[in-house]
Amino acid sequence: MPYRLKEIEESGVPIRFRKKGEIDVRVGPCAASSLKEDKIPLDGRHYICAGTIILKNGEKLQANFEINTHTFDFLERDTVKIYIDKEKAWYSMDEDELYEILDVSKEEALPYTWLPDRPLDYYKQGPYPMYFYTPDN
Repeated sequence: MPYRLKEIEESGVPIRFRKKGEIDVRVGPCAASSLKEDKIPLDGRHYICAGTIILKNGEKLQANFEINTHTFDFLERDTVKIYIDKEKAWYSMDEDELYEILDVSKEEALPYTWLPDRPLDYYKQGPYPMYFYTPDN
């Protein structure tokens, strides 16, 4: 089910999506503070990021997602939300409606790569694959 901006505003539910360039670090179960650094440190913390999802077909989409820096998989795939401006809504990657709106099949879209708006402080530069770590890295 998409998160429609109008419905979020009308309901008063405290759902917040990050704008381009915004990155927050979790400081508690229900609290986060803005990241001030130029790069996302690999310090074991959990970050909520604005960024880009790049579909297999090359299409780039505005996104919000969470990453954990205590593992080299980094991306928490179930948190990825894609913003579709013409719908004024955020969609999860597992929603069939997203692919209909984009007029692309899942086979054409997946696997995707991802890139936070600010780089990870990591020797490998993005974009990063859905699953980052493999034994041959």
